[in-house]
Amino acid sequence: MLVSICMCTYKRATLEKTLKSIVAQDLPQGFTLEVVVVDNDVEESGRAVCEKYQSQDVPVRYFANSIRNLAEVRNSTMENANGDLLAFIDDDEWASDNQWLSRMITTLEKHEVDGVFGKVIVHYPDSAPEWIVAGDLFGKDSHAHGSSQKKGATSNALLKAHWVKEKGFRFDPFFGKSGGEDTDFFHRIYKAGGRYVYDAHAVVEETVETDRLNLDYIRKQNIRIGQTHHSYLWSKQSGIAYIKTGLFVLAQIAGYGVLTLLHIPLGKKRYVRWYLLFVRNVEKLKTAIAGNRNTVELYGNK
Repeated sequence: MLVSICMCTYKRATLEKTLKSIVAQDLPQGFTLEVVVVDNDVEESGRAVCEKYQSQDVPVRYFANSIRNLAEVRNSTMENANGDLLAFIDDDEWASDNQWLSRMITTLEKHEVDGVFGKVIVHYPDSAPEWIVAGDLFGKDSHAHGSSQKKGATSNALLKAHWVKEKGFRFDPFFGKSGGEDTDFFHRIYKAGGRYVYDAHAVVEETVETDRLNLDYIRKQNIRIGQTHHSYLWSKQSGIAYIKTGLFVLAQIAGYGVLTLLHIPLGKKRYVRWYLLFVRNVEKLKTAIAGNRNTVELYGNK
């Protein structure tokens, strides 16, 4: 059975480290691997790195798509993939060891599910502000091993390819500049009957880029999360469910607002996390009232 690694890249110096960790994977008997890389850089800066791996046992297939829309680029990776299983990892990540993908496959088969999401360990550079590190503001959610999930991210995922090849699921270009396209993609599959579990032992790692280590970027990221939540979840509800979600959001705004004010005298290390949760929920409410008029764009503008 063929596994296709689907990966987007854009001017990332870490691409070679990512590829090196992928081609070193030791798969279970009967499984083979290919890597599909789609470069969003019009200058095709990732081509030379990918070509270094042409003689490897694991084929690295390089494509270019200069459309400034992350969802479209992700779709290109899947459309060029030949695998029965699609694996996802970001170009600023690396597999922690050579059993990363094997563990994902084993968990998929053991639980008889459609997809698996794995753990992401986040590292901070030495230059990172203390308040960001102390709050672990770029940390990823983790869950109990084998627990059921309703959504996930392309930072560490495995999916049965028939959801793409036969059922026609694609990343929605609406989210192509804001991000959140992966949350929406996996949640739509879940709503269509797909089932996921979490693998706490299938680990990838990343180091936060220095240009993201500031409150402005983190605030925009949380605004986007709020907007995405409304678009993929709250806006799809109606009746009592819609009202209940609205009341819950209002309660979160009030609670996180109070916690922010109480912790401001204690400094950024203490109040920023509450402030970001406040911002996230305010944005959910704003989007519910006014629609996506000022969608945050985190991608496709460089």
